[in-house]
Amino acid sequence: MGALLGVAMGMANALGYLVVMLLSRPLGPGEFGGYTALSTYGVLLAIPAGVFQVVVARRLSGDDPEGPTSAIRPALLIGLGCFAVTAALSPALAHWFHLPSFWAAVLLGGMLVPMMVTGCFQGILLGRGRLRTLSLLYLANALTRVVAASVCAFLSADVTGVFAAMLVAGAVTAGYGAWLCRVDLAALPRTARLAGELIRSNSTLAAYVALTNVDMLLARHFLTPHESGGYALASTFARAMCWGTQFVALIIVPRMQGSRPTRTLLRASGVVAAIGVVGFGIVAISPQTWITVAGGPDYEQFGHLALLCVVLGVAWALAQVWLFSEMGSDTGVLGALTWAVIVVEILAIALVWHDSPTQVVWVCMAGAFVVALSGLLRVVLRHQATAIADESVIVAADSPRA
Repeated sequence: MGALLGVAMGMANALGYLVVMLLSRPLGPGEFGGYTALSTYGVLLAIPAGVFQVVVARRLSGDDPEGPTSAIRPALLIGLGCFAVTAALSPALAHWFHLPSFWAAVLLGGMLVPMMVTGCFQGILLGRGRLRTLSLLYLANALTRVVAASVCAFLSADVTGVFAAMLVAGAVTAGYGAWLCRVDLAALPRTARLAGELIRSNSTLAAYVALTNVDMLLARHFLTPHESGGYALASTFARAMCWGTQFVALIIVPRMQGSRPTRTLLRASGVVAAIGVVGFGIVAISPQTWITVAGGPDYEQFGHLALLCVVLGVAWALAQVWLFSEMGSDTGVLGALTWAVIVVEILAIALVWHDSPTQVVWVCMAGAFVVALSGLLRVVLRHQATAIADESVIVAADSPRA
């Protein structure tokens, strides 16, 4: 079933590329950069959706004393709160990201409500071990976005029209998720005491999402519109590594309460690294061809950047495994380190390395590898400490009594 989920998320990843191809051509580099920047802002606000998936799955798969929950009520409240904040900030967002209308930001805020509840539905399916059904929900989410992008490409819609179509797609996905989880939604409590878990997990997942998205916001601000559009398309190669390997990080969440979490993490990291090597090899054959296929001839000059972004994506994907494992075990040490890395990245790019897209990628790559290697080192040291403790117990048990 894990392999099936991986295939489904790989297909969803491919469909995400199709969305990029459908939108990058009619919008052009300038408008596509604005669309990507606003979408990145939306991803940051949608962090609780991923947290609800992890928390609900952990509640359903473990022996949490608070008991299982669907968390629908807090998800709706947070979604409506994010919508209100985004609507209030919409004129400023339109100015910062050079958008044609503030309505684009308002529509994006509306998308956050169905995204939050969809996160709960995904958590229910993951926690129940219904990986086949979870695969269907991921594919449905991707397919509705492809349909929305196709309509926008056919109508030559602007950025505002694109976000209107994506809002409809999100609502359809949420409706399908509710139908898939209808039995559990009727049986599970809609709310529970989640404050502590949400704060810890939100902080960790927020750190990961910020790590993988702050580069786009900085690129849009410091680079030219044309460069930021090229960077936006090239960076999708990095994000593809995260999307394509996220099934590995998700599968380990329920298993962090098992007897061999260290072995699970090391195997997961090996799978991610192997996928990364294959992805790099495929793109390295002809980076210019790949990025031209994705966005058209206007983006051909960014082929070398796409190849560099694949390496960045591998580092992000490895960091994803470690950070998701922390959410699965309800801890937050590596998340705190990730926030520190993000601060350093922002300062480095804002103060020094922002003259070209390549500089931005190198700074972000260095930060991602720091997080990934720190996660690996922490797990190895923990495993050694556990082994020493086990040996001490054996020695003590074998020692003659005084």
